[in-house]
Amino acid sequence: MDLNDMKPFNPADIDETLTRVVVHGAKTHLLFPYVDGLGAEPRYHSIGMVIAGSSATIQDFQELTLRVQKAGGGAAWRIVFNTPWLVAPSGETRSAERTRRS
Repeated sequence: MDLNDMKPFNPADIDETLTRVVVHGAKTHLLFPYVDGLGAEPRYHSIGMVIAGSSATIQDFQELTLRVQKAGGGAAWRIVFNTPWLVAPSGETRSAERTRRS
């Protein structure tokens, strides 16, 4: 994926189109799936939380947004089509950065 194809993404824009509600065991989870592009290879991950009820509330989305912002740390959130990516701010991978420092 070329970083030029990606648009900046603000975690405050998370809504039901970018999340999944799944029941596992006796709990209902709100998940935010994304691609972690920080390593040598992109990997699918998700950030989630347990919610009350069968659908997410505004408060649930606000809490999930805070978790996504925290998980991003110093990295940048980008989106292509309907898939969020977590990438290095400059577009480099962590392994490329380590190689350059060596």
